[in-house]
Parts: sequence; structure tokens; C-alpha cells
Amino acid sequence: MLLVQPAAGALLEDFLTAADQGHCIESVTFRLIQDHGPADATGIVKAALEAYGRRERQQRVMGCAGDIAAQAIAAGAEPEQVLQATAAGL
Repeated sequence: MLLVQPAAGALLEDFLTAADQGHCIESVTFRLIQDHGPADATGIVKAALEAYGRRERQQRVMGCAGDIAAQAIAAGAEPEQVLQATAAGL
């Protein structure tokens, strides 16, 4: 089965746009993984982490928890996928 992943740049822009519209990045992460399935979780989490880094102050002011990893796992991502994505961002 061939999975078509959205381009990393497009995902990042989607996260940034959602944040600018008042959405918490961790909530968007959850929805995207549920919509696209856990096979795309690594790319989604990487983009979410980058977006959060760019909008951290805004997200904190909005009361967002920033728990991207926890939301990704709650949406069905394997913990190993999330660890791989977070390690890539370090």
C-alpha cells in the first residue's frame, strides 16, 4: 500500500495557519493523525514540533499545553514513531 504523505512544507504551513486562527497545535496534531492514519504520524509530529517552536509564545498565551507527543499517541501513533519524530527535532 502506497501512502501519500503531504509535503513537509505544506504540513508546516497548515499548522502555522491553524495556530494563527487560534487552534492549539497539539489538537491539530491529533486530528491530522486520526484523519491520515498513524502511518503518517512521524511527518505530522515533525511538522507540529517545528510549528510549535515557531509559535510557542502564542500557544502558551492561548493556554495550549504543547503536549504534541501525548496527543499523537492518543490519536493512534506508535510511541516509536513519536520518539523518532521528536529525536529528529533535537
